[in-house]
Amino acid sequence: MSWLTSRSARFRIAFYAGAVGVVMAVVLFQWNPGKALEIPIDKLSSMQEKELAALLDMNSLITTLDTGLLGALGYLMINGRKVSRWSGTMWLAFFSAVSAALSLLFGYVVYLGIIRMLEWGFFDLNNPSIQWARSAHFYSFLLGVILFGDFAFQTLHEEGRDVRTPDVVGG
Repeated sequence: MSWLTSRSARFRIAFYAGAVGVVMAVVLFQWNPGKALEIPIDKLSSMQEKELAALLDMNSLITTLDTGLLGALGYLMINGRKVSRWSGTMWLAFFSAVSAALSLLFGYVVYLGIIRMLEWGFFDLNNPSIQWARSAHFYSFLLGVILFGDFAFQTLHEEGRDVRTPDVVGG
């Protein structure tokens, strides 16, 4: 049992406990506690269809940008300046990736909320069951972009410092 006392083992246990927690949160979001008290509708109006299309387009855009952010983060970590493990710069990359992953999760929750509303026969994009997830989807993406920008700046700026310029002779 001495492997449990090592720092990497404790970190991995904490990581997997967090991953189980995220999976359980998704399961709870998918659980159907009963229909919400909303006015049922038979068909979406043309304005509601436009609202739904705009929401789904925005959801898709942020999801695409999150995926691009994760790809750019991976590219910089692999091809950029090698940073020491768990330095301040590495923490920026880690929290940027976590923010992007949370944004993807919240986008999925929004999608589930839309599906649930349509299954239950009502439509209200200001419903609290998806309104908080819509906000969290955007703001967690925004936080990930800010953290990524700082990480990229530090990585690329420090990389430029490593390049030595030749000394001018006789000047």
